[in-house]
Amino acid sequence: MANRIVLNTISYHGKGAIKEIAPIAQSKGWKHIFVCSDPDLIKFGVTSKVTDLLDEAKIPYTVYSGIKPNPTIENVVEGVESFKACGADSIIAIGGGSSMDTAKAIGIIIANPEFADV
Repeated sequence: MANRIVLNTISYHGKGAIKEIAPIAQSKGWKHIFVCSDPDLIKFGVTSKVTDLLDEAKIPYTVYSGIKPNPTIENVVEGVESFKACGADSIIAIGGGSSMDTAKAIGIIIANPEFADV
């Protein structure tokens, strides 16, 4: 059973948590998901565990993987541009601190354009 933690956003943890992704996206009415992941997680097939579920559910997504350890301002700016260019309406972060931090920064700027000057 998945454990749920509600902060400013919702995170699911534990066995089976990954299977919650597509149903949540569908229940929220998300039309295009921006997936933030790092190059190593793509290389080792971790990201595909999520994108395969999105594919099965026929939920469009764009993967942004230009994330470095200790992400840079450039990572965030590129991510914001990519988010806007693909027409995403939501973000899923896969990985550890770098992916999560980059996704949070992108989300903050998308929701609050006045903070675009990072």
